[in-house]
Amino acid sequence: MFCCRTLLFLFLALFSALPHTRAAVIFEFDYSGGPDFLNPTAGLARRAALEDAAATLGAVLAHDATIQLKVTSSNDAQGDLLASASSEVPEIDFDFFGFSPGIVQQKILEGIDANGAAADGEVDVNFGQPWDLDDEVSPDLFDFKATMIHEILHAVGFSSSIYEDGTDAFDTPPGEPGVWSPFDQFIAGPTGVSLIDDNYALNGPGWASASTGGASPRAGLTFNGPNAMAANDGQPVGLYSPRRWEDGSSGSHLDDENPALAGMVMLAATDPGPYTRELSAIEKAILEDLGYTLAATATPANATLTIRHNGSAITLTIEGSRGTYAIARSTELDNWAPLTTMTISQDGGNAIYDVPFNTTTNRVGYFSASPQ
Repeated sequence: MFCCRTLLFLFLALFSALPHTRAAVIFEFDYSGGPDFLNPTAGLARRAALEDAAATLGAVLAHDATIQLKVTSSNDAQGDLLASASSEVPEIDFDFFGFSPGIVQQKILEGIDANGAAADGEVDVNFGQPWDLDDEVSPDLFDFKATMIHEILHAVGFSSSIYEDGTDAFDTPPGEPGVWSPFDQFIAGPTGVSLIDDNYALNGPGWASASTGGASPRAGLTFNGPNAMAANDGQPVGLYSPRRWEDGSSGSHLDDENPALAGMVMLAATDPGPYTRELSAIEKAILEDLGYTLAATATPANATLTIRHNGSAITLTIEGSRGTYAIARSTELDNWAPLTTMTISQDGGNAIYDVPFNTTTNRVGYFSASPQ
């Protein structure tokens, strides 16, 4: 006999979940050149922290690619360098002028592995600095994972290839067609006017003035990509342009001297203590200007279950947010068995499923579900 009292306990608990599979960039590391990562005492934790940081960044990029990075390390307690990262560059034809991506960016966006089995890029860490490897960062230690996300972003393409004197990697002087990074396509002066023209020539006077111009938005270099400007209230985004040129920092970071950009991942310098590991809307928009597709921000699936007994069937109805829900059943709130899937096609919609009921063969008293 069907027990109506059992129906009173039929309840669906839905838990927020991401899809089981989605596109992401996977970073693999060769530690053979990084002895500090192979340290018998601290090496395991250091490797785990680096790989966790890389996975966090990789999940932001909605691309299927596996990137190999060679790891090196040092111990320089007197130096002010925390870490660095870079991409290898592909061979470029003698007569090519324009914007050429590094191997990491090219591999992610185009699926081209221009250097075959060789490492696609490099990460270097100075363990002479005081690092905190976990998620509870001490106020007097540097946030290792936040720093690694920052550095790997450089390898991904958040980096200018313009030297202090305005030349490119081939010593092409300003005013002549050159070869630049895709990031340089959006390098501009303080008013947002691009410094590289349609013939791929750098505006020498404009560069000389802006590259050491000082704090944005009134001076210095800016990034004028359309997505970045849309995320910045229609204004170009300030880049780090200190009065004295800093190799490796000037032009390749957001502007530390602009309070509106404070706390963002891609500033040129960081202080000890916990730091953000989440990209701002502006930083995400810059990645989009560089050609990347970003993973959608997950909206937790959420629905309400209504269960009714209709004589020969139990009718399950779910109403709520769009998504596919895996339905399972159990007689004793244990040993759940898959039953079916139910899909809500649009937010605020519903899905209905009838479970045949037979008092002789069915003893199902509970249903559960989770978003797929």
